[in-house]
Formats: sequence, structure tokens, C-alpha cells
Amino acid sequence: MVKSIVAVFLLTFCILFPGVNFGAEKDSNVVISDSKEMYEFVLQKSAGIVAVKQNITTNYYCNDYRTTIPIAEMYDNETLIDDVDFTVDGKKPKDIKPKYSYYDVDDYFYSDEHVCYFPLPLERKGSSSSVVFKKTVTDPRYFINIFFSDSYLILNKEVNIKVPRWMKVELKEMNFKGFQITKTSNYDKGDDADIYTYTVKNLPAREGESNCPGPTYIYPHILVLAKEATVDNVKKTYFNTVADQYAWYRQLVNNIGNDETIIKARAQEITAGLTNDLDKIKAVFYWMQNNVRYVAFEDGIAGFKPDKANEVIRKKYGDCKGMANATKELLKSLGYDARLVWIGTNHIAYDYSTPSLSVDNHMICALKFQGKMYFLDATETYLGFNEYAERIQGRQVLVEDGDKYILTNIPSPSYLQNIDHESRKLSISGTDLTGTATHEWKGEEKETIISQLNAIKKDKTEESFIRYLSDDNKDYVITNFKTSDVNNFDEDLTASYSVNHKNAVSSFSKEYYVDLDFSKEMNSFIFDTAKRSLDYWFPHKTDIERETELTLPSGYTVTSLPPNVEVRNSNYEFTVTYTQPPGKLVYKKSIIIKNTKLQKSQFAQWNKDIEKLAASYNEQVVLTAK
Repeated sequence: MVKSIVAVFLLTFCILFPGVNFGAEKDSNVVISDSKEMYEFVLQKSAGIVAVKQNITTNYYCNDYRTTIPIAEMYDNETLIDDVDFTVDGKKPKDIKPKYSYYDVDDYFYSDEHVCYFPLPLERKGSSSSVVFKKTVTDPRYFINIFFSDSYLILNKEVNIKVPRWMKVELKEMNFKGFQITKTSNYDKGDDADIYTYTVKNLPAREGESNCPGPTYIYPHILVLAKEATVDNVKKTYFNTVADQYAWYRQLVNNIGNDETIIKARAQEITAGLTNDLDKIKAVFYWMQNNVRYVAFEDGIAGFKPDKANEVIRKKYGDCKGMANATKELLKSLGYDARLVWIGTNHIAYDYSTPSLSVDNHMICALKFQGKMYFLDATETYLGFNEYAERIQGRQVLVEDGDKYILTNIPSPSYLQNIDHESRKLSISGTDLTGTATHEWKGEEKETIISQLNAIKKDKTEESFIRYLSDDNKDYVITNFKTSDVNNFDEDLTASYSVNHKNAVSSFSKEYYVDLDFSKEMNSFIFDTAKRSLDYWFPHKTDIERETELTLPSGYTVTSLPPNVEVRNSNYEFTVTYTQPPGKLVYKKSIIIKNTKLQKSQFAQWNKDIEKLAASYNEQVVLTAK
């Protein structure tokens, strides 16, 4: 829903300017020697609006060798680029012209996001280039934050925010700790305005690391909360409170124009033959998942206003808002208490204690049923009813409640929601391990597999599933493969099959050397603490269980075992055990991720624990003839 100020544009730019250097975040060749930004709230009486004028000047300096860097500035239907100017060593290049175009990314069906871009040369060591952008935000609600950092090291930066006394704004300082940022303020008597100045020194370049927290958790920035304006004794309220924000959302969703006749007819078609309420509810939810394709759509007010439910149903596609509205209206037409829900995924650091369009980026449906609130997110295509994706678990939500609203939280299931359990019964046949296996997946583990299977051709599903289970190892041969219905999201996903693991046994004299762990999950999951600078967030909680029962060959006994492992803390658990019932050897392994957010301060201990797991993996079971 809400677009980020920090946008990724490198792919498009690389296609247009293939010679441009894109190693910016790690490239010490270019620094920002000086930057100055001015943000000013102004009254445009002719249009009857309050706007935010922006003047952003950035000076780039070349430390070593000649290069060309990409310059890109985002704008949209609520933001205008009034002017752009640039110089190279004090002169205006005649052969460089800024280009203006839609900003296209694979994840978005349509967006009103635009980009102004051009290549900026730094001709030699000691060269300096300057860029000036002048912009206007036409509604203070859309002026949500000011990020200080950039793709390059910033030596000096000054950010000025001019707030007239008729404008009520809260500037919330985020992630300042550990950075050289100072703040001063002064009063401009002539304009009756307060000017807040932030001075920044030696601000590191932004990092590009996988599975890290979103930028609002990491980088120093100001969260701008435009509350109200009073001009000529007339007050205009923006988001002074959560109630104001809800009222603004409410007036958008009250004027959608859903066609109730069409919606009710489709709901009755979906639930035909069903008599149980829960079966009807699930039928609607799974119909939305199966039949309506999710596409992202952002376009001014349409970035916040849902599409008509009947149109989403007709077109068989919609964004999160349209899908939430269609889910709600289908359920309402059957007499159920369904409501819209605004939510920010875990990519966002804020909640509704700071009323702002930056708080939420997603919309789902809530169902009040038999005294309990359920949340239905039809964009999570393969999750079952009352299962919740990690990205929304525990998040605060704003639930529709007539002219009022409800603030509550999404449930936060434990790792037991996401089961990945395998059980094998094997015996030794020459140098092979042969036998049978059963596998069970739940929650987001199930969702991951089904989404991958549905991304390929239907006639390749079984082949791809087998390749996944065998880790594409041709020595791990799977036959007699059977699965549960991969299209039934209301049930666990299961598989059973025969296994022939070729060359898994080594024989020397009167001894067998056997490796009972085929998958070795997280064997090399080590963090480079010298290079990794940001916390690591796992995609979701994990409950991996592996059990292998080996029938001992007649006349053989176990003479050596890999070490057991027992690691238990509040964030994760690793356990490995071997037991010896009569004539058998049973190997059990458990890998549990209870807390998906692993802090950098915990990397060293994590590495030590992974080394314990790897040490067990690296040894084999030894069987010796009696």
C-alpha cells in the first residue's frame, strides 16, 4: 500500500546504462562530500492545500578512479519533481538529459511510482559532481519520513525542516543511536516558523545484506507525523490520532460501490451443498486463494482504496486491498461478521502509536466467528484457515468496527505451526540403504513446497517434488511416490515413498561405515562476523524433525557413533540422539527455530552451536561383525 522512500531502481538503470558502476554500497571510490536538504510546509492558497516543498542538494566526490554513478529520484501522483539540475566539476554536461518514466518492477502489476534518472560522471580522481532536486509533496499525509543514509558514505549532511507555527507536526527521531547526529532549532520570526536542523557526520553507506530487517529498523531517519494545520482560524486535521487515520481510511472504503447482487450469487455458488458454517467460511477463503491472483497496485488514493469486490471476482485478480474487500463481502453476503483490516507487515518498524501512512502496507480480512477473531489473508495462497505467515504474526492491526475501530494483534503461533517431519525405516543392502519413508509438512513449510510445485507445469509436479526430496542427488532414488492432495490447503501435506540411497554404505573388512543423515540441514550455516553487519531474520519459525530407524545386519553390532548434540536456548534448539533398541539403531534429529530474529550479538554463539551440529554430521556410524 504505502511506497517506501528508499526505492530499488538498479535493475532498470542497469539495462539503460550498462556501463554504470553499481557497487556503490561497497565502493569507497565515491563518497558524498556534502549534502543539504530543506523541507518546508507551505500554504498554497490558490489550491487550498498545504504542500511540502523539498530542496535536496548532493555533492559527490571521486577518491580514486574515473566512474559513472546512477542518479535516480522517485516521484508519484502525490509528489512532483519541479526541477532537476546537475554539474560535473562546475560545468553543466550538454550530452546528459534526465529521463522520466514509470518505475516498473516485477512485483507490481501497476504503480503510480515514477523515476527521474540519469548517469552522472566523475571524470577523474578529485572530481566533484553536484545534483539538485526540487520537489513538492501535495498532501502532508504522504510526507512520511526522511532517511539520512545513502548508497555512499556521507561525510557531511545537513537536514533542515521548516514548520510554520500554524502547522502541527511531530518529528520522531528513529535509529539515531551510534551515529554522529546533532540537532538544533531556531525561530524564524519573519515566517513565524520553527526550523529544525540536523547535522550528520561520517554516516556509513547502506548495506545490502540478505534476510536483514527492513530499513525503518536500521537506518537513522525522521518519522514525520503531520497532525493538523490551522489557517485563518480554520483547522484541517490530518492524522492527529489513530481515530483520524481510521476516519480517513473509513471514508475511502465506504464509497467503493460493491454490487451486492453479484457478490451474493457467487458466494452461494461457492458454498453450494455446504451446511456447516465453518465449511462455508473455509470454502470462501480457499476459493479466493485458488481463483484470484494477487497483483500489487499502487496509484495515489487507489493505493489505499480497495477495488470493488465484484470487479475482483470478475477479473480474477486484485491487490491486497481488493482481495481483502472481496473476501469480506463474500462472507458478509452469507451473513457472517467480516471486516477490513489494515496492517503493517514485519518489514515496518512502526505501529499505530504513530498515526501515519507509513504504519501499514497491507490489508486483510477479519472474521468474528463464535466469539473469536480470525484473520484471513488471501494473498497467502497456500496457507490454511487460522494459519498465519511470519510477516504478519503478532503485528498490531486496525480492524474496521463501524465508525469506531479495534486495535488488536494477529496471533503469533509457535514453531509447531510449521512442521517438517520425516521418518525413514532402512536396512543395508550391499553398499546401499534401502527402505521406506513418510514425510509431513504444515504451515509455512507446506506453503513453501506447494508454491514451488504450482510454479511449474502440472505434468512435472511429481518429478519436481522427487527432485526436491532427493536434493537433486541421483544416488538418492525415490520410487512408489504418493502424496496427499496438494490442492487441499486445509489439510497437512504428506508424502510416502520407497528409498534406495546408493553408495551410502562403505565396507572395510568386517566393518560397515554408515551415514544416517542424508539432508544435513544447516550444515554450513555460519555467519562471517567480520563481514555481516546486520541482524539476520529467518523467513519463518521452523520445526524440522528427522528420524531414521536402521535394521542392523545379522551378526553386526554398533561399535562407534557420532556424538549426540544438545543445544537449547530461547531462540533455537539443535538435538541429535542415537538409541539402540534390540536389532535396531534409531537416529533422531531436531532443528527448531523459535525466534526468527537473530541479533548480530548472537552470531558467535550460533556459529559455535552450528559447529557442534556439523561435528556430529561429519562422523559416521560404525558397525562391526561380532
